Amino acid sequence: MKRAFISLYLLLVLSILGIGWGLDRLWDTYRPSHSASLPSEPLLNLMQLVAMQRTVEQTEALIRDINTSGVAELGLLPLDQITGTTILERLEAGENVSLEDSEGHRYLYQKLSGEPWVLVVEQTEPHSLWLERLLAVLFYTALAIAVGFWLWPLSRDLDTLERHAQHLGIDADYPTVTLPPSSTAHRLAQAFNRMTTRIRELLQTQKEMTHAVSHELRTPLARMKFALAMAADSRSLDEIHGKLEGMKSDVAEMDQLVSQLLNYARFEQQRLALNCEAGDMPNLASDIVLRLTGHDPQRSAQQIYIQADVPHPFVCDWPLMERALLNLVQNALHYSRSQVRIRLLSDAKSFYIEVEDDGPGIPADEQQRVFESFVRLRQSSEKHAAGFGLGLAIVRQVALWHKGKAYVESASLGGARFVITWPNPPR
Repeated sequence: MKRAFISLYLLLVLSILGIGWGLDRLWDTYRPSHSASLPSEPLLNLMQLVAMQRTVEQTEALIRDINTSGVAELGLLPLDQITGTTILERLEAGENVSLEDSEGHRYLYQKLSGEPWVLVVEQTEPHSLWLERLLAVLFYTALAIAVGFWLWPLSRDLDTLERHAQHLGIDADYPTVTLPPSSTAHRLAQAFNRMTTRIRELLQTQKEMTHAVSHELRTPLARMKFALAMAADSRSLDEIHGKLEGMKSDVAEMDQLVSQLLNYARFEQQRLALNCEAGDMPNLASDIVLRLTGHDPQRSAQQIYIQADVPHPFVCDWPLMERALLNLVQNALHYSRSQVRIRLLSDAKSFYIEVEDDGPGIPADEQQRVFESFVRLRQSSEKHAAGFGLGLAIVRQVALWHKGKAYVESASLGGARFVITWPNPPR
């Protein structure tokens, strides 16, 4: 808005100055010559002196001679033909009165001293009126052309945006709008492209979520149907109890899926400003490790190391970063054989969180896909398969909100090393 206002304002100012200068030169070139005409007031004063020494008939004859010579257009009117009390009072007082007729001609009136007659002289030549009107038409036409010249690229770019908006919900692809930086609608096009990208991501997420829900729920539901059928035909209480325990496990799996989907949907829809504060990241990491291993004997046997080199305190949105770190540690604990290492690094420019394990690792050609939603690199029948492919998607989203990134690489322990890094905001 500010850029459009400034550009339009400068265009109007420069156009008015340029058009005014050009019309002024045109007027100087083509205006009627005044060399043959005498100034109106001096001419009336001169005629006043001459009339004082002549009779009315002699004054009329002199006026006819002047009009015939083309020096000026004079007239002599009886005073009783002049209407208007104010005009008559001014004429009686000896003042000159200027009047304009319906055609735009201006006349100067002066009463003869001691006589009921009024001298009249035309102030502007009638044949100059057409030039004034022509110049006025040229001025407004040129101004309209200048404004149209400014509006045409804006209208063209807005038409482009309108066409893309009309095809946004119809076509399968989502083309981006490309406008030059000089365009007034450039920022609008960028916002449109961001909106298009977001719509594409939401639709893709909806598609993936629908597929994941239908796929992940179908398996436990099928097992529950089979268990119910087996329990109905069974006459052994122990066998029925075993089937019920299996159904309880299936219900827990479905409940975990619903919880993961709700968490992911909440993170996908969150667009609030981050509440970044300085805090103690090593203490948070220790607390997360304690929460995940304190009540699980199997995980307590795994060796978890926390290495911290934080001369600068971490600055982040702590609830979001806690969720991201929790997902990484859970992932490492599940896939590791015996060791998990957490490294926390900070400097004046960036923060780093590294979580690595000694598990099977991730192939290099699959390392980019692990952060996509609903992507699991191992099938549910394999030993290390777990989760629903949402935890690492949340990790990537948290990193992006902090203007950072999340990536995975091969770890020195033999497994995978997940890294979150984001810039240290200026104080």
